[in-house]
Amino acid sequence: MNNLVLGIIGALVTGMLIGTQSSIGSRVGEVIGPIPTGIVMNMFGGMLAGLLFILLRLNQGSHAWRIPGKEIWLLIIAGALGIMIITGVSFSLQRTGVTAGIAALILGQLLVSTMVDTTGWGGAEPIPLSGQRILGLLVMGIAVYLLLPRQ
Repeated sequence: MNNLVLGIIGALVTGMLIGTQSSIGSRVGEVIGPIPTGIVMNMFGGMLAGLLFILLRLNQGSHAWRIPGKEIWLLIIAGALGIMIITGVSFSLQRTGVTAGIAALILGQLLVSTMVDTTGWGGAEPIPLSGQRILGLLVMGIAVYLLLPRQ
C-alpha cells in the first residue's frame, strides 16, 4: 500500500474518532456545560497522555523526547487550542446537530488547511490555490448549508 492510501485510511479513521469524541462531548456538554466539558475532557486526556509519556520515555530514553524551546511553545499553544476546540465542539453540536456541526468543523479545517498548503507554512512544498480547490471549498460550504437542520 502506498503512502497516499495509508494517509487516506489514517485520515478516515481519525475522522471517525473525531466524530465519536465530538458526539460524546456534545452529550456531556448538555449535562455539565461546554466549558466544563472542554476542561475536564482535556484533563483526562492529559492524564492519559502523561502516563503514556512516562511509559514511552522509560522505554525509549530521554534522548528521544528532547523538544527544542521554539517547539515547546508551539505545543503549549496547540494544547490550549485543544481546550478551545473541545469546548467549541460541545457548544456547537448541541445547536446544529452532529452531522451539520461536524461538516462545519471540517469546512473550517479545510479553510485553514488551504491557507497552510498555499503558503507552505506546514513545512511541505506550497500547493498553489487553484480553481479546483476553490470549487471544492464552495461545494463543502453548500454541503454545510444543506445539512443544517430546518425548523
